Amino acid sequence: MAKKWKWGILFSGDNLTLNETVAYARDAEDAGADSLWTTELGRDAFLPLAAIAAECNKVRLGTGVATYARPPAMTEISAMSMAEITDERFILGLGTAPPMWNENWHQLTVDKPARRMREYVEAIRRMWTSSPANSIDYDGEYIKIKEYRRIMTMPCSPPPIYLAAVQTAMLQLSGAIADGVILNLLNTPHYFTDIVHPNLKKGMSKTGRSPSDIEICSLKVCSVDGDRERARRRARPPIAFYSNLPYFDQVLDPAGFTKEKMAIRAAMAENNVEKMLDLVTDDMIDTLVLAGTPDEVRKKLTPFEGLFETLILYCPMPWLEPQESKDNHAAIIETFAD
Repeated sequence: MAKKWKWGILFSGDNLTLNETVAYARDAEDAGADSLWTTELGRDAFLPLAAIAAECNKVRLGTGVATYARPPAMTEISAMSMAEITDERFILGLGTAPPMWNENWHQLTVDKPARRMREYVEAIRRMWTSSPANSIDYDGEYIKIKEYRRIMTMPCSPPPIYLAAVQTAMLQLSGAIADGVILNLLNTPHYFTDIVHPNLKKGMSKTGRSPSDIEICSLKVCSVDGDRERARRRARPPIAFYSNLPYFDQVLDPAGFTKEKMAIRAAMAENNVEKMLDLVTDDMIDTLVLAGTPDEVRKKLTPFEGLFETLILYCPMPWLEPQESKDNHAAIIETFAD
């Protein structure tokens, strides 16, 4: 594969045991991966990454992402522990998660998610300046902390913070304060040129930053198989699942998939998974994800050249059989190996 991107894998925990996740992580590092990530689905974002850190000693390791439903004090100590155990190869990736998850699972209702994320990041960074002899306060609209002090001295330098972003407000916030941005897993080249880059630049201009101050990473659903049709079938579930989230309107509507997304959402309201999958069109597969034979998958990245630095590959989920998930992880690593 031509050296156009640094590449890595995001492990969701879907249909893999933790031991299997660690084994594929080790295989990916041996194949030349630059970064490995774990997300807050099925498992928490930190423990699986610590298990990977015990076996992988070269790659960068990041949460992709931990959500801001977790109290910031817990996030800062978890992140500092990961930075220490990885010899400062850790990236703290943060995201909001869908509003309905926060409301239904965490009793957290937020009307200005970008504002809360700004405070969340500011509070964590300020907590990293505290010490046993020096407490800090933070008084925000959403985050309030009084007399916080680290019980132990900082064991290493604070890790970089990357933000997951889809919509304009979070993109601008990323440009203004983050060390990196992680674009979510349904996207198109036009989304990068028309929405991502202009809004990152707006954010940078507010704080006097330059493009070199932020790493642009992109998640991409990747379904790869010698059998082209099997690969494309595997790509249907994530398109159906994530088309239900309103913040992907930023991607789906400009790409011409408004009608399709509304039909998928209606099927979701009926809890009709089979119908949802049937409503995913060939055009959606061609446009939104990487799906096909190894050669096809690599060629599908050509239109994205120059639009981001780091490619983070994501095995399709949900509704994938365990063996299919294993086969796909192995195929991803073989396809992108140096």
